[in-house]
Amino acid sequence: AREQWDRLLARVTPLGEAIFALPSAAVRSDPWVLLTLGRYGGALANVLRLGGSGLSDPFSVILEEEQITDPFIRNWLDMICFLLQGATTDEAPTTLMAYMLSDFYRPNVALDFPKGGTKSIVDALVRGIEKHDGCGVRLNTHVDEITVEDGRATGVVANNGTVIINAKHVISNADVWSTRKLISNTGDSKLTKEFDDRLDKIEHCDSFLHLHLGINGTDLPTTPTPQFPAQWASLQNWTLGVDAPRNLVLCSMSTLLDPSLAPDGCHTIHAYVPATEPYGPWENMDRNSKEYRDAKDKASEVLWQAIEKQIPDVRNRTLVSLVGTPLTHARFLRRDRGTYGPFLKAGEGMLSGQKTCVKNLWCCGDSTFPGIGMPAAAASGMIAANNVVGFLDHMKMLDKIRL
Repeated sequence: AREQWDRLLARVTPLGEAIFALPSAAVRSDPWVLLTLGRYGGALANVLRLGGSGLSDPFSVILEEEQITDPFIRNWLDMICFLLQGATTDEAPTTLMAYMLSDFYRPNVALDFPKGGTKSIVDALVRGIEKHDGCGVRLNTHVDEITVEDGRATGVVANNGTVIINAKHVISNADVWSTRKLISNTGDSKLTKEFDDRLDKIEHCDSFLHLHLGINGTDLPTTPTPQFPAQWASLQNWTLGVDAPRNLVLCSMSTLLDPSLAPDGCHTIHAYVPATEPYGPWENMDRNSKEYRDAKDKASEVLWQAIEKQIPDVRNRTLVSLVGTPLTHARFLRRDRGTYGPFLKAGEGMLSGQKTCVKNLWCCGDSTFPGIGMPAAAASGMIAANNVVGFLDHMKMLDKIRL
């Protein structure tokens, strides 16, 4: 197994390093990309030299070429691949896995955790917007419609009656199915056909189950150790595959990393199944019904069991428990059918870019290139922003961040 692992890393690490040196911050959707991306011409040449025509091939092609047969290695790669992009090594592109493995196994690498929890990331992004004059974030303002006039995006209409007009640009980071609904009343047949064509290429990834707990932490560790880690995984059966419904559960005890996330003497725990819960069985349930409550209790049992492997008496310790389902994802995250995002198998094309056929209307998020997962979705937002600010400001930004 060690020989196979070393052989695999020797194959993919140079490609991953080359991809890492080719920042998404340099990408845009117009001819100026020749200059912004041209700043990194050496890295681009290395990517093409090392990856060649196989960059978009499933990663399993490399596994076969390198004769990686060890069951643990194959299962491990399937798991981390699925956690990152909702696809196994038979379905995810080589570029994704080469980048991930080269980064994941760098010397002295560490997994970062945001102090203050994920809310601190949101707060930082809001500060980045509000520090500019005239800029703000409107909370509890769901967009119902994107307005288009004479082939140009002009603004949005919100659910509270707010209308924004004469917008210089409109950027949708909603999933592609939701964006299609937002343009339904534009009367622009070319635009609606473009999005219908996008939808024809993809399928929905499945959704999630979540269990959020607040527990009494008496006599439990307050810092992570190898015996009591802050994150752990529970897999019922490797032979079923990591993408089998309710087979793989991920658990996180964030208060081992940041005690401020719970009152003194308490811990928070989050357990979830990663994009393996089908939406169909939940689709027609009334969220206020006994049927739904019973279904949540039954579905969450696998999550409780995963936590009990680390904390056997967790149910007796529980002070607060909240169960999330695909309906929760659809409602609070406004994801069509509660989906993790679009599924497009490697080798079957690429997700659409940020540009649309309508002037000043852009898309970003995991329904656009480069795809699913926080790093990819963040990159797509950066690419959309690059187009909005223009070439000269884009070049100044690249000078400033010194990538």
